[in-house]
Order: sequence, then C-alpha cells, then structure tokens
Amino acid sequence: MEKLIKSLTRHEGRVNKLYLDSEGNLSGGIGHHFRVGSILPDEVIDILFKADIATAISEFNKLNINLRKDLNADRRRVIVEMIFNMGLNKVSYFKKMWDAIRIGDFDGASREMMDSKWATQVKGRADELAGIMRKGE
Repeated sequence: MEKLIKSLTRHEGRVNKLYLDSEGNLSGGIGHHFRVGSILPDEVIDILFKADIATAISEFNKLNINLRKDLNADRRRVIVEMIFNMGLNKVSYFKKMWDAIRIGDFDGASREMMDSKWATQVKGRADELAGIMRKGE
C-alpha cells in the first residue's frame, strides 16, 4: 500500500487548490475529481468546516481594532458568522451597519443588517443574527 500511495502522489501531484485538469474536470488534492452529487465523508466535512471557521475568525481579526473592541462575544460571533457566510469583502460593504457599530447603536446595526439583500437571501438566519446584534446576547 505504501508504494501505491507514493507512486500515486508522485504521478498525480499534491495540489492544495481546486483546478481544471487537462480534461476539464474539477480536481484537487491528490488526483481527486469533484463532481456534482459526489458524497463527502463526514471527516472531510468536519475538516473543511473547521478550516472555514478558522478563516472567518482570521478575517474578523483583520478588522480595525476600534470596530472589534466594543463588540461583546455574542456580537463578535454574529460578525464572524456573517464573514463565514459571505466573506469579509461583502461584510465590509455593510457601511451603515459598521457606522452604527462605531457609535454603539446596536439597534441601528441590527436594522441595517435586515435592510440588505443578504437578509432576504438567508431569511431566518438574518432575523436571529440581527436579534443577537440588537440585544447583545
């Protein structure tokens, strides 16, 4: 088995990004093809989920300290979840939400969260997260 693993790794290559192979198949890892409808093992789901959470937290930590310092743990979690869901770039476009957070107006921040395309897309999730932003818990 060890020889097979070494040979396959050498021939396929170990690639940490998704790419289109010479046949146009979405590929990555060590010769793995990704197809719509493919089954992901639970272990893979957990690894990806933990990596995505770590990325969202890292992105949150890139925010200006003055924006982060006045958020309690629950409000930080709301922002991290928004980053997880749509990425830091899109969350940074919530200008009025950030303006409200800057002055401690969490009711206003909550309203601005709900007054967005994102809120119409994620519905109940936005209601829940905006409520946490408003109440702080």
